[in-house]
Amino acid sequence: MITRCTVIVLIATGYVSCNGWKYQDEENWSPLCKEGLHQSPIALDSESAKTKDYGSFNMTNYGRRFTVSIQNNGHSAEIRPDFDGKVPEINGGGLDQTYALDHLHFHWQSEHTIDGFRYPLELHIVHYAKKYSDFKSAKNYPGGVAVVAVLFDLSLDDDMDFQPLVDIIEIVKDQLNAPKAMGNFVIRDFVPRDRAGYFRYQGSLTTPDCNEGVVWTIFTSTIPISKKQVHIFELLRTEDNSMLYRNFRSLQPLNDREVFIRKNPGHRITAGANINKISLCSSVVYLLPSLLFFFRGYINSC
Repeated sequence: MITRCTVIVLIATGYVSCNGWKYQDEENWSPLCKEGLHQSPIALDSESAKTKDYGSFNMTNYGRRFTVSIQNNGHSAEIRPDFDGKVPEINGGGLDQTYALDHLHFHWQSEHTIDGFRYPLELHIVHYAKKYSDFKSAKNYPGGVAVVAVLFDLSLDDDMDFQPLVDIIEIVKDQLNAPKAMGNFVIRDFVPRDRAGYFRYQGSLTTPDCNEGVVWTIFTSTIPISKKQVHIFELLRTEDNSMLYRNFRSLQPLNDREVFIRKNPGHRITAGANINKISLCSSVVYLLPSLLFFFRGYINSC
């Protein structure tokens, strides 16, 4: 009985252990994580953010097909493409230099919130400034890293473009640091088609050592995903075989920072709209047999 209770507590608190740190034990993360003034993630507010027209992004090689390695690294599902000399790059959109793609990884639930709502999944597309040799070097310098965050909103149906990746993640969920190859991976499929609206602020990496100076972009448009697909991420295991039920860091103080937003005139942020629709539909489906039984009894009594 004690063992079962312990498991429940670990799951409920989001216990994760990897390389000496745990999501449930943020107080014992490296010093900068606790003392830094420009940490991530933060709560994004579409009303208080300052409007700024940064312009559109230029995404090079985002539409190419890559073979990628997908692995459970103990604290996320991580994707590393085999670039074969064609490294995806991003510039424009208010970025003052060109950034090269390093890797992609997921957080469930979302790390950032928009207008008080936390989404079921958040993708981080991690880039480093091209003037540095690699991500490891770039993360030590202000503006050396740029992360593009994509939020996922719940849908009643599976997202079929997303399903091949989910199938691989299901295979590696119990295999720590055992990469599985996947072909025909197109990065552009994992960013919203409508990329006109986004938040921008200066922050940090969201895992130790929480290096600051990261340029954050969070799109306001989302990608659909089903509850069943999200659940596959929740089945990943850590190095001590605990369930990786959730892997998001707590929200950090804004302090003296400014948050900017490039508003999309054709899009209104409706955080959690799909969640509410799904909950309503689920409730109707759940109650339908009882309602039919009630009305049948009522009609028979007339």
